[in-house]
Amino acid sequence: MTVIAETTFELLDTGEKVLVRLFAPRVDEGTTWACRFEIGEPIGKGMDIYGEGSLQALALALQGLSTRLYSSEEWKAGRLVAEGGRPRSYLGIPASQYFLEEAPYPF
Repeated sequence: MTVIAETTFELLDTGEKVLVRLFAPRVDEGTTWACRFEIGEPIGKGMDIYGEGSLQALALALQGLSTRLYSSEEWKAGRLVAEGGRPRSYLGIPASQYFLEEAPYPF
């Protein structure tokens, strides 16, 4: 799989880095496409997101990535920040509409 986007976030209380990767969409089966994202520890989430085309799979994977980040305990506690950022500030990834009260940075 080919990484097409990668960034790191900081955990304020520990100074640890959280690596986030988004992989290129790939044909999964027939006409179905899959796009994978991975979030490093301590969040530790990885998921394949499926779409009818590569663009749909990519867009849905970005939304899934956003949802996992903004719903994490680290974000809610104000520990997960973009490098050099402030607690509960924009991570550089738009938030899903479900998190607009928590993270008002919409898609």
